[in-house]
Amino acid sequence: MIISAMEKMKCNILSQQQTESWSKEVSGLLGSDQPDSEMTFDTNIKQESGSSTSSYSGYEGCAVLQVSPVTETRTYHDVKEICKCDVDEFVILELGDFNDITETCSCSCSSSKSVTYEPDFNSAELLAKELYRVFQKCWILSVVNSQLAGSLSAAGSIVVNEECVRKDFESSMNVVQEIKFKSRIRGTEDWAPPRFQIIFNIHPPLKRDLVVAAQNFFCAGCGTPVEPKFVKRLRYCEYLGKYFCDCCHSYAESCIPARILMMWDFKKYYVSNFSKQLLDSIWHQPIFNLLSIGQSLYAKAKELDRVKEIQEQLFHIKKLLKTCRFANSALKEFEQVPGHLTDELHLFSLEDLVRIKKGLLAPLLKDILKASLAHVAGCELCQGKGFICEFCQNTTVIFPFQTATCRRCSACRACFHKQCFQSSECPRCARITARRKLLESVASAAT
Repeated sequence: MIISAMEKMKCNILSQQQTESWSKEVSGLLGSDQPDSEMTFDTNIKQESGSSTSSYSGYEGCAVLQVSPVTETRTYHDVKEICKCDVDEFVILELGDFNDITETCSCSCSSSKSVTYEPDFNSAELLAKELYRVFQKCWILSVVNSQLAGSLSAAGSIVVNEECVRKDFESSMNVVQEIKFKSRIRGTEDWAPPRFQIIFNIHPPLKRDLVVAAQNFFCAGCGTPVEPKFVKRLRYCEYLGKYFCDCCHSYAESCIPARILMMWDFKKYYVSNFSKQLLDSIWHQPIFNLLSIGQSLYAKAKELDRVKEIQEQLFHIKKLLKTCRFANSALKEFEQVPGHLTDELHLFSLEDLVRIKKGLLAPLLKDILKASLAHVAGCELCQGKGFICEFCQNTTVIFPFQTATCRRCSACRACFHKQCFQSSECPRCARITARRKLLESVASAAT
């Protein structure tokens, strides 16, 4: 509404100035009887005829077109008649009816006509879009024609400067490289937002001033500059080891993976909002392989070592049950726990470690193992896939999942008793080696 009022005032001022200028020109023509003055005025009219200049009217939803008189040679009486009218050369058209401009702008030599349509909207944005659409239709043909004419006239005089082309190409390549380099920069030169990363080390305790100075006195989360006198108001994130403002740190609590894996510490510490979201997103994901991180944790946590033994037995017995067509009921028991606990060894998620600490996972795994052992003991197919210890020749069938009493050969994967096994004298490996040599000798003799 303010824009509309201001533009209406501007339109009134411009119309008054146009009226005054017309009155001065006409008064000068009326005061002189020289034919040269009349010819000069008629020439100006001819130059202005056939073209329409657009201006902003101040009426929202309307376009104002300055309509020139008819392209005829004016006489003194014609000029006088034009002056008698109120110089209404601004024809106000509603933008939706711009296509009919030729019909509304037809005027006689004696007077000018103005057609006004009330606007039906008061939005400056809609007005700008409509103006652009209307004037684009009006001027696009003239612009295209002028460009086509200019291009045709200049087509015969085009000289290619190879040096300029080469320099322009090199400069464009430099700009492309600069854009690619800047696109890889995260944040600014002094600050970068935190990355989505898993941290396995515990941050050493440092003074607040040193850590904030290392952050260049910026909030580690949003990059807000922090005055030195307000450093004490920042909040520390135990996961990232950095300080955050109160907008990025709401005193959320969470377990720290590094403290669990290194110290078996399940206490909850204050973390930033970003760290809380990150830890919640990986809470159920099995991404912690204790064998690659360090086996010392098994020695520190007895409950974890016990779960490791049950996990190894379930890992082997599940493979055996998958080959048995009568083990559907036993395999359904494995659905009580996440699949990675029985498909992979030493692989845990944060949720698994917390359940182990609380003593909830070990009893569940024991129940699954008990049901699986009962099936193997009473299934003839599963018994037929067992092993006989070739060292002691005992007729008792043994299986790889009996990790407490059995051991497998790393080469042929046969199963033996732990106290009987000798890696240097594996009977099955000896038979395989002898058979291979026999086949090689027969092949050499045949050639």
